[in-house]
Amino acid sequence: MTLQNQAANTANFSTIWLLGLCLALIAGTSACSTLRGTPARYAPTSEIVKSIQLTSEDIADLQKEVDSRSERNRLQNKAIAVIDLQFHQFVRDLAANRSDSSTAAAGISLGSSTAGAFVDSVKAKTNYAIFAAGVIGTFGIVDRNYYYEKTVPALVAAMGSARASVLVKIKSSQIESISTYDGSAALADLEEYYSAGTLLAGIADVTARANSEKQESLDEVRLLEAPTDDEIERRSKIRDCIFSITEQQMPDAQKVILALGLEKNEDLKETRLTLLRELRPPTPARISRVEKALKDSGLLH
Repeated sequence: MTLQNQAANTANFSTIWLLGLCLALIAGTSACSTLRGTPARYAPTSEIVKSIQLTSEDIADLQKEVDSRSERNRLQNKAIAVIDLQFHQFVRDLAANRSDSSTAAAGISLGSSTAGAFVDSVKAKTNYAIFAAGVIGTFGIVDRNYYYEKTVPALVAAMGSARASVLVKIKSSQIESISTYDGSAALADLEEYYSAGTLLAGIADVTARANSEKQESLDEVRLLEAPTDDEIERRSKIRDCIFSITEQQMPDAQKVILALGLEKNEDLKETRLTLLRELRPPTPARISRVEKALKDSGLLH
């Protein structure tokens, strides 16, 4: 490779990094807030938090020296405001960091691909292509493993739900006297409120919900039994009865709906579907309940 080609390649490589750096810086400026998905704030979070002037002494006073309900609530609300501001900044940063990393990766990858088109050396073209692929792959790993891709909104929602639950408990406790809800209890609730706004809490909440739903499904499966031939025929008869309901039989069908405590519907097709859904899952109790309602209305004989 000639000195001229080496100089050209060096210049191209420098251009790649400058392009990626510029794109990353652009994404971080307020002029490109749309890339981050958040508008400019009325004031920076750090300035507001600093103005609130929550100190370690305040927290110590809450635990040791607070002797009135009003003072307890004042210090606790002060801490809640700081926790809220920091939490919402954290949520915004989750989206912003991903936007910045994606923009930088796209810029460097674009620069590598473009530079490859301007060099004559096959080896140089290959090196640029490998470098671009490596950048894309690296940032893909970061996206999948750190930002959890599409799971981030679910985690944020779980954190919001957990925080709201703790906040309700705090606000309910604030009407209590200092002897009933003392500073130590108030501080413990603040710690719980803070912890509810962490990714670990969000993951724990999502996991708990998933395990709960799984257990409910397993409980339903345990209630299911392998039907006998007679039971299969019985269920078939009930389904056939529902499918055969006519417009003229709608008054009787509405009686069935009412007896089962279901939502009334004047549409024949929707009425049939409502009754069929009531058979799922096909537990003995559900089957018997629907069968009795159909017989009482005169639709099933």
